[in-house]
Amino acid sequence: MRARIGLLVLVTGTLALLLTDSSASLASVTSPPYPATLKVERGLVFSSEGPKIAWGTVLSASQMSSITMKSSGTTYRWGVWDRGEGPAIYPVRTTDGGVHWTTAGPQLATDWAGGSLYYVSRVITVSATAVVMVSNAVIDVTIDGGHHWYQYLNSASNWSIVRHAEIGGRVTIRVNPARWATLPRASYAIYVLDVAHLQWRRTYLSLS
Repeated sequence: MRARIGLLVLVTGTLALLLTDSSASLASVTSPPYPATLKVERGLVFSSEGPKIAWGTVLSASQMSSITMKSSGTTYRWGVWDRGEGPAIYPVRTTDGGVHWTTAGPQLATDWAGGSLYYVSRVITVSATAVVMVSNAVIDVTIDGGHHWYQYLNSASNWSIVRHAEIGGRVTIRVNPARWATLPRASYAIYVLDVAHLQWRRTYLSLS
């Protein structure tokens, strides 16, 4: 059985979702394994349980060596900084090509606050003020340079983000089943970030 939902179309800078159905009734996909929208909550879970570091704190040269991953980019980039004093990580960014890095938000994760569920595995830069940081379980987003963060939590951790694209300032992600998941093995979904509403909308679904 094959179901494909949500053909993403760009029309004069806006998104239009067209519903298509091939050899599957709508009734068969009313409760798909990938939600139509990913609910985003303001704040980062457990962020208040770590040391408070002021937004915009400039990292020293030695601290910059502990940025564990960085997004690509020339002038502006985002990254994840490991403080090196216990397993705690924070978002950081640069607007001068990496000469200076500054903190850009509260703690993302620690081993004692959610464990690996909250650790970031990929950093997707949208702009100098917007970034998406993801793992199998979380999607963290800021659109104002890290002053405010928003998070989606997939507590089942049953899918992986395997691909992303940035087109016209919009971020899309593709999710596939995790190795341990009971989801259809060949299934996948594509989501696009609605920045205005801070919501991830599913634009494509394949269950076969």
